[in-house]
Amino acid sequence: MRIIFVPQFPSELRYQEWWFTEFPKQFRKRGFEVLTLGEKYVETIQARRSTLDMFSPINQAIEFETEQIREYMLLDIQDDDILFLADLSFPGLFANVLYHNKCNKMYAFCHATSANNYDYFEADRRSKFPVESGHSFLFDSVFVGSKYHQKKLKDMDNRYWRNTIVTYLPFQPYEGSIETFVPKKHRFMSASRPGIQKVDMELENRFEEVTREKIFRPISNTWDEYFTNLRASKFLLITSKEDTFGYQIIDAIRNGCYPLARNSLAYPEILPREFLYNDFDDLILRLDCLEIGISEGEKFKASIPRPLCEEQMDKFYDVICEEMEV
Repeated sequence: MRIIFVPQFPSELRYQEWWFTEFPKQFRKRGFEVLTLGEKYVETIQARRSTLDMFSPINQAIEFETEQIREYMLLDIQDDDILFLADLSFPGLFANVLYHNKCNKMYAFCHATSANNYDYFEADRRSKFPVESGHSFLFDSVFVGSKYHQKKLKDMDNRYWRNTIVTYLPFQPYEGSIETFVPKKHRFMSASRPGIQKVDMELENRFEEVTREKIFRPISNTWDEYFTNLRASKFLLITSKEDTFGYQIIDAIRNGCYPLARNSLAYPEILPREFLYNDFDDLILRLDCLEIGISEGEKFKASIPRPLCEEQMDKFYDVICEEMEV
């Protein structure tokens, strides 16, 4: 069987950068032929760097999607072809053409949607979500990254989103050495991009004032720099008001940094309770408890939390492929 893979523009230091190559790689490992739409276009351009406050370089992302549409409409669709859309979160242009040239089997991953009070494209949010909901109805199944997002989508519009399947997310294919306990240069790190959705500056400023500690806020230009900064930090402070899943938590744990995140969103599906805070006072309490545990030595170090969904994340591609082969 052939999978027609429709990725997002592979912006640097965004998850879609490595999804662009990792999805086809994993599909091929499981016996599928894969055709990636827009692959040759990416090979022929010199991609501009995305800025920290933008997901993709807008002009190139639109050019990329236009090329994907052109390639798709020229395809001779076979009866056993499977279409896989890498992210339904940005409806864009491509989903509309599926009304005109449909595969018998079509699937999509939806990492968040604009069902989000802090959506980057706030001005378009009210019109975007109905479009995303309507597009969801095109697909046999829509894979989502957490139970939290599955429930949120159904609560927002129960006419649609009935075909969602929770897969969690795949591990990033990072093969570098992970030294859990190395000397730390920084006690607290914040890795989120600027913006009201990802950083609660009021909380973080108060945190610095109360603890008299400076939060390390590095700008990482490569994945290696990002992982190195995590390994050099003791705690990762996450103050997001909305999140797509919690990749920062996974990255922190795999690089020996203790995450502290809100006791909401998808975070309780990933972390034990002792690493989750309800409010500012609870954050300080959790931090004090963690410090005591760490000071107790090897017993606590040996129990550094693993994501509770680690097993599911390992099975991410298996779950998707099994569903597509039904």
